[in-house]
Amino acid sequence: MRRADFSKPGWHARPTAAYHLMFEFLRLSPSYELARIANKRDLTAEERLNCPSDFADVLATYQLLGNVQRILFETWWKKRGLKVFGNPYSKPSVHNIAILENAQLTTNSDIEFELRHYLEETRSDEGFGPTMLIAIPLNRRKGEVLNEISRLLEQQSTDAEPDKQPQLALMGQRIHKSSLFKGIRLMWFKAAKPNLEYWRLGILSKISKKYSASLDAKGPRKTQNPSEIVERDLLTKLTYRALNKFEAIAENAARGRFPSEATVEQLTFDYPKIRRMTLSRELWEKAEEERLVSIRNQKRNLQSVVTNDS
Repeated sequence: MRRADFSKPGWHARPTAAYHLMFEFLRLSPSYELARIANKRDLTAEERLNCPSDFADVLATYQLLGNVQRILFETWWKKRGLKVFGNPYSKPSVHNIAILENAQLTTNSDIEFELRHYLEETRSDEGFGPTMLIAIPLNRRKGEVLNEISRLLEQQSTDAEPDKQPQLALMGQRIHKSSLFKGIRLMWFKAAKPNLEYWRLGILSKISKKYSASLDAKGPRKTQNPSEIVERDLLTKLTYRALNKFEAIAENAARGRFPSEATVEQLTFDYPKIRRMTLSRELWEKAEEERLVSIRNQKRNLQSVVTNDS
């Protein structure tokens, strides 16, 4: 992703990895997956019975963010993310570029620099809306000047756009990226090894630096000493609580709330199913990335041929 991908005419979003993290948590949410199925076909009687009471909120989020299983993040962000999470540009204002007196600038500023800054920086912040550049004589009566400006505006009038607001917003000012990355890694390991003991999952996913360093994930089931029993028990509890926490974050994401670990009426996480979906998606992503690279290479070759011919 490039910084330019977070700013388009009419919208801009603060570049942050949080959007990609939400994207990955949505891929893990069983409620969001059920919304994908409901968007594709009628739910079975059993599926309808399993729907959470706030499933309408999940469906509303799905209508905004769409299918995340068969799309690359960069493509999803450009098609969906920016429009949903984008913030309004700053409200356009009237700007004084420069004042001329006796054919000279009244300040030492360079009018070309000021104008370039306005065109390239200020207008970008304001969303590139229609703007009129005019010269206002200062030795005329104010009322006469305002009347002339009013007539010019009436001749070029455009419908004012309403203030735009993001349809969804991240929760909180600070996003603990490292913790959320650990959560995704923990859920991936749980999907890969659904029957593995929690303390081993905790080591593999590096939930705790302290216990990950002192315990061996490949160690025998029989403990070597009393302290190892205590450490395994503590890491088991820590990993179990962490998994519950990150499952809640995934299910809250399905309701458009991210990151939030608030109590939510969530569906059961079927980790073997998540594993199958993840493997299938990885194969698709590899093929899709190869396809996109091939298209880019073809374009480069074509441009090279055109350049050489010219």
